[in-house]
Amino acid sequence: MTGRSRFKSRNLCLKQKLVITTKDDKEPAPPWVPAPNGTLTNYTRSKLFPQLLAAVMACWINLASGASLGYITPALPSLQHPSSRLQLSETEGSWVASLVMLGALGGGCLAGPCISLGRRKALWLAAVPLTSAWLIIAVAPNVWALYAAHTILGACLGVICDASQLYVSETASSERRGALGCVPVLMFNVGILLCYTAGAWLDWENLALFGCLISVPALLLPIVLPETPSYLVAKERTKEALASLHWLRGSNCDINAEYQCKKGAGLIERIQGLCDREIIRPVMITAAIRMLSRFCGLRAILCYTQAILLTSRSAVDVDIATIIIGAVQLIATLVACGLLDKLGRRKLLIVSQTVMGVSLVTLGCYLYYRNDMDRSDGSVLGWIPIVAILIYIVGNSMGLGPVSGIAIGELVPQRHRSIASSLTGAMSWLSAFIVTKTFLDLQSGLHIYGALWLYGSVCFVGVPFVYFCLPETRGISQYAIEVLFKCKDSISDQAISDKPSTDKIEVTVQN
Repeated sequence: MTGRSRFKSRNLCLKQKLVITTKDDKEPAPPWVPAPNGTLTNYTRSKLFPQLLAAVMACWINLASGASLGYITPALPSLQHPSSRLQLSETEGSWVASLVMLGALGGGCLAGPCISLGRRKALWLAAVPLTSAWLIIAVAPNVWALYAAHTILGACLGVICDASQLYVSETASSERRGALGCVPVLMFNVGILLCYTAGAWLDWENLALFGCLISVPALLLPIVLPETPSYLVAKERTKEALASLHWLRGSNCDINAEYQCKKGAGLIERIQGLCDREIIRPVMITAAIRMLSRFCGLRAILCYTQAILLTSRSAVDVDIATIIIGAVQLIATLVACGLLDKLGRRKLLIVSQTVMGVSLVTLGCYLYYRNDMDRSDGSVLGWIPIVAILIYIVGNSMGLGPVSGIAIGELVPQRHRSIASSLTGAMSWLSAFIVTKTFLDLQSGLHIYGALWLYGSVCFVGVPFVYFCLPETRGISQYAIEVLFKCKDSISDQAISDKPSTDKIEVTVQN
């Protein structure tokens, strides 16, 4: 029998968030939805410090895992140096750089089962093999040990990316979800910068010991962290969920409107639910954004930064340039923390991909006309490569990088996130492996400028996709986002606009 439920959406001007109310005598509204008369409970703004502290503590493992992403850039020249204990060929170096991504593909598939055990427990489970892998690299007797260790690092990376992002998304309040959602990416960039900086003075063995050292706190910090309220509610651990909310929001904050007491669906229901229209769309959008972030060529450019700068005959020393790139990446991510909740996701994504595409095309043109430029005064033109790469990094760090991370926690409903994170994570890391492994082949077939133009074209393709397919989720509760996808054809653009409005919009949903 077909029933009708009427939803009213009101974009409140004061709080700039979409509030969904329901009016149905047969089915009472969930406790996190305002009353049918449209009144709201007394609202006390949640505290920032507990949420920020939880995010930083949970994402310390991102710092250690980010070091694995930055390790290969300074370590690869050291591994290929004639004085190295292990001397890698160009092909072996390519495999070392790529196996992290291939391992992350397996880790992305494992992320769902690990996350289903608990977000906090998943982070702790990943910390143990992560620390061990750094030790294996430091004492590796041959290249096969390096292969195995980097595969383990990648597997941990695949689990950590999804687990940390979900932890932050599920512990952050809706008005701070954008800013705090950048913390995982921010900590990744801190780890990359630390590895770049230490790599300027340490060889590959001591750099691996440094990675092991910064991984140790990740073994201890999850012990004192609260589990996410959403996970505890799904497991019907009501008292623990309320205690977690009080820890995260503060004792004076009214948590009744946020508390969710609906039991999560079982595994079979969650798998079947992935075929529902309101689930397919956010999962496909999330997967597309994550794949776009890979095929834009970021991993290839970061792994082969020194090679690109040497090929382009940059005027800046490659070791110093690597550190500058890591620092700029970190600063740009810090700026993105504030912009995501002010400008919104869609605007930043469109600007981000446009800037990235222009910078890659510019760098490709410089490399294409490099021989002609060498005949002229190259004192100024020699700065073009490093400036183009820096602009590319800024564009990625202020839009595509953080948004691709928070998408899974914002767009996909909580009951489907474990499975969706495995699917989208596997697709994302497979894309990263393809990009990293094929860069040298593209360089041989299309020349380096052709490879850069190819990556730039992917950035430009992503602009219309974001404009037409991605709704704005700034300041909107996760329940409201779920309803938006369910009612996408019935809700006008004004309901999901990032501009506040006091107009009411009637939405009719067929069950």
